[in-house]
Amino acid sequence: MHFLIAMLMVLALPAAADEIYREVRPDGSVHYTDRPADKRAKPLRLGPVSGTTPGKPGGAGGTFYTPEMLKEAARFAVRVESPTPEQVHAAGRTLVAAASVMPGLVKGFRLVYQVNGDAVNAAPVEDLSLSLPPLPAGSHELIIVLLNPQGQEVARSPPTRFRLSALPESRRGAQK
Repeated sequence: MHFLIAMLMVLALPAAADEIYREVRPDGSVHYTDRPADKRAKPLRLGPVSGTTPGKPGGAGGTFYTPEMLKEAARFAVRVESPTPEQVHAAGRTLVAAASVMPGLVKGFRLVYQVNGDAVNAAPVEDLSLSLPPLPAGSHELIIVLLNPQGQEVARSPPTRFRLSALPESRRGAQK
């Protein structure tokens, strides 16, 4: 839903806007603006589309952007699908982390799964799911980072917190 709102906002920018900036915030949300977020921000490089500029008198001159071009510029969003937030699992059982990448995992891009700030996988992987190593009982945080073929971060999921119970699931239910 947020992706659609962002796309509509970008499409609503004036056709003659000088530059568009894409910002990925620490929580993984993507925002578009005509102002740089900081001094290191670089404008998106979108190619012109031939044709008339919508909304201009007589439809003459200018550049506008197709939805496909904007989708290309706003390519990736990452989300943790499993474990679900605040889910409780029995310690000692195999727990699988699962990711979704919007609009999809492109060839050459890889994921790094991080639990409590530490990478779980020794090297970035193309897998949308990964078995987590045994973790102690308690609260944990999972973040999934998407890297481009050059190894640069292009997106990261918002943190997902989950808990591991010291009691096996069968005993937890009996004590309720």
